[in-house]
Amino acid sequence: MVFVCEHCHFELEATAKPCQCPDCGKLNRIRTATLSESKEFHARKLEDVWQDSTPALAG
Repeated sequence: MVFVCEHCHFELEATAKPCQCPDCGKLNRIRTATLSESKEFHARKLEDVWQDSTPALAG
């Protein structure tokens, strides 16, 4: 399940709703992600961020 911090908008995946944001540390500001937020989160997980789509310049 995907959760979002209402304060810093950090998204995380967890089996249970955490009471504290692992990014900003705020307490009780975590909510369940909307369906669109959850879909976007899972789509980003599938992206290969290590593949550079721009060619390297010779130099």
